[in-house]
Amino acid sequence: MRKTNTLRAKFLVSFVLLSLAYIVLSAFLILRMVSAANDRLAQDSFQRWAHDFETLAEPNFVYFSYMNLKSQAEEILKGHPRDFLVLTDAEGREIFFSGPEWLRRELEPLRGSAGEQLLAVRLGSRPYFMLRLPVKVEGADTVWGGILFGQSNEGSRAMLARLRLYVILISGLLLLASIAVIAVINRRLTQPVQLLKNGLERISHGDFSHRLDIRSNDEFSYLGGQFNVMAEKIEAMLREIEATHRNLEKQVALRTRELNESNQKLQVAMQELRDTQRHIIQSEKQKSLTAIVSGFAHEINNPLTGILGYVDLLAIRDDVGPYVREKLSSIQKQAVRIQNIIDQLNQMNPDMEQVKMELSLGNLLEKLVKVMGSRPENAGTAIVRENGGEDVVTWGNHFALWQVFEGIVENALEALHENHVRDGRVVIALKRSLDGRQAIVEVRDNGGGFQNIDKAFDPFYTTKSRTQKKGIGLTIAYNIIQEHQGNIVIRNNEEGGATVSVYLKVAERHSNNRAQAEE
Repeated sequence: MRKTNTLRAKFLVSFVLLSLAYIVLSAFLILRMVSAANDRLAQDSFQRWAHDFETLAEPNFVYFSYMNLKSQAEEILKGHPRDFLVLTDAEGREIFFSGPEWLRRELEPLRGSAGEQLLAVRLGSRPYFMLRLPVKVEGADTVWGGILFGQSNEGSRAMLARLRLYVILISGLLLLASIAVIAVINRRLTQPVQLLKNGLERISHGDFSHRLDIRSNDEFSYLGGQFNVMAEKIEAMLREIEATHRNLEKQVALRTRELNESNQKLQVAMQELRDTQRHIIQSEKQKSLTAIVSGFAHEINNPLTGILGYVDLLAIRDDVGPYVREKLSSIQKQAVRIQNIIDQLNQMNPDMEQVKMELSLGNLLEKLVKVMGSRPENAGTAIVRENGGEDVVTWGNHFALWQVFEGIVENALEALHENHVRDGRVVIALKRSLDGRQAIVEVRDNGGGFQNIDKAFDPFYTTKSRTQKKGIGLTIAYNIIQEHQGNIVIRNNEEGGATVSVYLKVAERHSNNRAQAEE
């Protein structure tokens, strides 16, 4: 639909309404003037005719020649069937009536002869000019009779109706011609404004390449030229802004990337620093604790050896009763238990030399998975070897490393059993470090994780019952790995469990072969 709130539409509607009002008013005034003039002419003509008839009829009234009056009246009304004529004597009695019979009743109240009177009346449904004249002799006041004339105005009305139709048709043609002329003028006047409006809309939507072509050689042409200049300046400014924006984006991206790299390096350095600090603290604490514990174990071992010797001597005597023999057996069991604990404490000594050789970690872990998985108590738990095809050769003691990995896996299994975890899972993975110089063995579980990681390697620290564990398993494992010049890292994972990572040096010969193969 065409919009009606535009300047062109408003201009066109305004001119059309003004033209219509002017034409209608002009036609109305013309019709009024023509109607009034026609009525006036008709009345004057009718009045002259009536006075002429009065002049001719006056002698007949004076001499009471009513037959002549009738003849004159009939002659006058011949060919005018709608007109009427009424003649009355001096007393108002009807002498003669000529006209439509239905008018006789309508004219009864109007027959008086009080004086000359011209009327425009409607008799029935037809318009009439009616004139009432008293017949007098010139120079005297005696009234000899009366004449009532009536002339139908339908002819005049019909002529006015045709004239009105002609005026309406001419007015309509003038209105159409005015609309056409106004539309042409409106187009020539409002087209530049429309072009300016469209240009502003294009500019507001981001089309700064749009230009106006107004060739009216007037103020609109000047506005179009200024609009084009403005659009060119805006387009140039936008190109500069876009270039600056792209340059700023590149600089921001570069600075952001540099900051991210610096931040990552800083985080890695901070993490390495924290790990190194924790490692140093753990090493120093471990050394101090193991030195103290080894001293105590050495001091306890000497009297314990004597106790076991005396128990053996008493047990071989024949004069010892059953009750005493039973007590000696209990003493011997507890003393052996103490001796086993002391042996484990002696393993905490990091200076203890162990026989080392090249061994396959992949083979060791495969055997460990089979052994641990075959135990009845682990039947409901999945022990999985991840990256089964990966194998790394390290330099170490097979028995000691077996003891380390077995203890770590046992801790994971015990956490699963104690927390009653359904679908318990222990995953053992073997991989190399990025530089290829270290073997990494990861043991992951979903058994709830460590409650206090910082105390995990402390001797005799355990969250389990003392009757189950002595709390020195991870401590011994830590010392064994330290003796192998490696490291152990513990962390809680997102699966709701713990991950123990053991780092060991790769055998130098195999490390060099690997590096050469990668090169």
